[in-house]
Amino acid sequence: MRLLPALPVLLLAAACAAPGPRETPAAPPPSNTWDPPPASNPQDEAVVAFIDEQPVRWRDVVDRAMTARGKELIDQYILWKLRRDRIQELGIRNTPGELRSRAKIGLDAKRAQVGEEALKKWLAAQKLTEAEAIDRLAQNPDFDEVVKNEKAVTYTMLTEASIEIDTVAFTDAQEAAAFATLAARTSFGDAAERLALTPNLQGKAAHWPRHRFPQGLAPDAIAAAPELEKKLFTMKKGQTTGAEKASGGIIVVVNVAETHPGDPAPYAKIADKVMTELLRQPPSSEQIQLWIERLPQSKRIRYEDRYTPGNKGR
Repeated sequence: MRLLPALPVLLLAAACAAPGPRETPAAPPPSNTWDPPPASNPQDEAVVAFIDEQPVRWRDVVDRAMTARGKELIDQYILWKLRRDRIQELGIRNTPGELRSRAKIGLDAKRAQVGEEALKKWLAAQKLTEAEAIDRLAQNPDFDEVVKNEKAVTYTMLTEASIEIDTVAFTDAQEAAAFATLAARTSFGDAAERLALTPNLQGKAAHWPRHRFPQGLAPDAIAAAPELEKKLFTMKKGQTTGAEKASGGIIVVVNVAETHPGDPAPYAKIADKVMTELLRQPPSSEQIQLWIERLPQSKRIRYEDRYTPGNKGR
């Protein structure tokens, strides 16, 4: 199930048609076991487009979407609602200062990705200064929702049983194997220091930032290798893997730097810690999606169709 932004459309499914007229017997009228039809929703009759001056109504669009992709849209709505409900349950909100701080992190990431000159050209094309670009992003309602998602994921990482990993990634399997051998003979830290002083590995190896995550919310390259993720959660603090395959043909050597027991503290109690960790290392969009897709696991969800008693063919 994937989350899409336009899910409230499902709230506006067409009302059932009223039954046709019937004659009333003289005495006594039979009991009516059908529920009374719901009142017509004015939104259903709203015109959303015209084809040769003929109106296309909101109800028709919803009916067509539900006929063609009903199950998929229901799944998307369920995820959207569970995400919204969880954020409200935790009491997650963003202050203007937090949004600006997060927006600045995003701009700095863009700078690191494209370079200073390209960033300046982009800002010039947008006719914005850096400060104006940060303010504009911070005032965007969609960005506000993204940061709420990031806080919810970061809170999960800080309160569920989790591990912290140090990772060195390679594009060459032989180099990865040599590093793993050295780490086993000395230590992961020593091997990483030697790697940093080896100029001929430029572009062939990278020491990734430390990641903390609970099971099921691993960084992207690890999440794409479920057997490796499972293995990491069986290891103890200080242990190091051999050369392991991750996603995209990358070979990694991973050290379990720390293990953390679960600590279900209320969000309000650790809100500042959540924001600090978020600014240090925002969760990826893939981690946010994994978190959203885990939400139904704690709920009982039952699907019904139009012929379920009570729906009356609607």
